[in-house]
Amino acid sequence: MNIELKDNSHGPVYAQVRQEIESQIQGKQIASGEALPSPATLAKKLSVDRGEIQRAYFELERAGLVKKETGKDFLGQAKTTYRVA
Repeated sequence: MNIELKDNSHGPVYAQVRQEIESQIQGKQIASGEALPSPATLAKKLSVDRGEIQRAYFELERAGLVKKETGKDFLGQAKTTYRVA
């Protein structure tokens, strides 16, 4: 997973991370069921606070784009949209 952060004028770090991961999930660069790096690992790679990554992951989870399995990693999850007739 490749994430590039911009300066703060492009929004908070967690929002940039969330947007990058969301784009990669929707663009199928992150497959459904693929494990994401742990918040600590990604935070170290990006040189940011782990809390920023955790917040991004939790927002992605609320949006249905990733799921957290108990005691395991966050996993990418394709979001299905249903249409009501």
